[in-house]
Amino acid sequence: MPSEATTILLRGGPLATAARGDADSLLIEAGRIAWIGPAREAPRAARVIDLEGSRVVPGLTDAHAHLFMRAQELLNLQLGPAADTIAALLQRLRAACAAAAPDQWVMSADYSEQFLAERRHPTREELDAVSGGRPVLLRRTGGHLSVANSAALQRAGFDDTTPDPAGGTIERTNGRLNGVLTENAADIVAALIPPPSAARTLAAIRRVAGECLSYGIVAVTEAAVGFNNGFGVEWDIWNALRADGGLPLRMGFMLRIDPEEARARGLAPSGIDDRWQARTLKFFVDGIIGARTAAFFEPYAGSDNAGLLMEPPADLRAKVIDGHACGWQLAAHVIGDRGIAQWLDCLTAAHRAWPRDDARHRIEHFAVRGPMAVEQARALGAIVVPQYGFLRRLGASFAEAVGEPRAARLYPGRTLRDAGIVVAGSSDHPIGPLSPYLGIAAAIDRTAAGGLVLNAAEALTAAEALAAYTEGGAFAMGHERRRGRIAVGQYADLAVLDRDILDLPPDRIEAARARLTLVGGEIAFSDGALAAS
Repeated sequence: MPSEATTILLRGGPLATAARGDADSLLIEAGRIAWIGPAREAPRAARVIDLEGSRVVPGLTDAHAHLFMRAQELLNLQLGPAADTIAALLQRLRAACAAAAPDQWVMSADYSEQFLAERRHPTREELDAVSGGRPVLLRRTGGHLSVANSAALQRAGFDDTTPDPAGGTIERTNGRLNGVLTENAADIVAALIPPPSAARTLAAIRRVAGECLSYGIVAVTEAAVGFNNGFGVEWDIWNALRADGGLPLRMGFMLRIDPEEARARGLAPSGIDDRWQARTLKFFVDGIIGARTAAFFEPYAGSDNAGLLMEPPADLRAKVIDGHACGWQLAAHVIGDRGIAQWLDCLTAAHRAWPRDDARHRIEHFAVRGPMAVEQARALGAIVVPQYGFLRRLGASFAEAVGEPRAARLYPGRTLRDAGIVVAGSSDHPIGPLSPYLGIAAAIDRTAAGGLVLNAAEALTAAEALAAYTEGGAFAMGHERRRGRIAVGQYADLAVLDRDILDLPPDRIEAARARLTLVGGEIAFSDGALAAS
């Protein structure tokens, strides 16, 4: 039995995933679970925390989030749901521009036309009228679309005659730039903006990490280092954070660079690391449904536009084969059925060229699959990383955009589980809400805002949905032997919740929070509700 002096006992609450049915207590020693059983049999411990009947679950993993992007939202002009009309948005923008230096960029990273009553983007002329000549860029949540004013467009060298760059569009009205930019065109302008100072960014990232812990999230995969300010700037900031003590979270990183650039920078897959690993390269194959840039075989409903691919298929295939041969885990943003098919074809080609066991390549989003996609993913041993929370917030608009037949294929759950595919739950925060419990609830009832149910046959049980965020997330990071379950020998990565999410209807699961979050047996978050003795 462990030495009493180094132990913590959590006593008196139901334990999710514990093998013993009457277990309501567990003992922690040296960061790991050392004993599980009923309170009446509990060994002595140096510290005892009375759970007061609270549910204990394995610490959750957000397998795809953008902590850096969320930090930037906190550091820039915030135009989220509170700016609910064009007029309110312009009023906030006018004040921000008036407070800025004459030549200073003014940027928002949390803008969305879906928050506005008018359901449209502000025009270039509207932005010009309040910006006082300062360059303005409103990045839609997710970064796949932006709206720029004339000063920003001029700095990028865009005028009415500029052709669309590969993998992006410069939109026009009656032949004149209207300020809306998608994908690579938006990235060209965003790259011109000086990033916030490293010190301010580090502080903001730590604040976001605290938000994660308050939900019982113990591990996060940062989904695209380089997506906001370029790889060099962002990777330097992450390394500075690590040198400054890191985060209380277990971190994994997807690097938004190709294998050639990784070699040039002296980067190779890190292997499995409990706290900090960079073993994944991230590709963007297509765009998003909201901007009508996700790539489909058939056009969007009521349109002749079928989206676009970010680069020529042959170029992507060569990079995927190269990265696979070099031992990287590969991940790709794929939304539409054409984008998904392209990625699966690339992974198939890579495995044929360089057979490799247990590569655990990833499919991010997998929003609207084609008829063969599930079987291809299963055969490849690929991990699917969906965002079931999108069904709540965006499901109705997605269904409207793609039409009824394809809406029935949005974000599968049951089909993937029955095929034996590992599903790793995620938020895509800040594009989606950070709470994993909203995603769990949506995976159970498949209900969008307004009551629309999106293919109830794909529903998961509460235990299955939770497992996507615990076991599935750990597996995606290669941590399944160390965490993700409540079992003797596993790390004491645990969340004590304020409600029993395994015994409540979905609408009561959504608001769940952590009372206590432990990472490696250390209390990383407490709301102060549970007493220790």
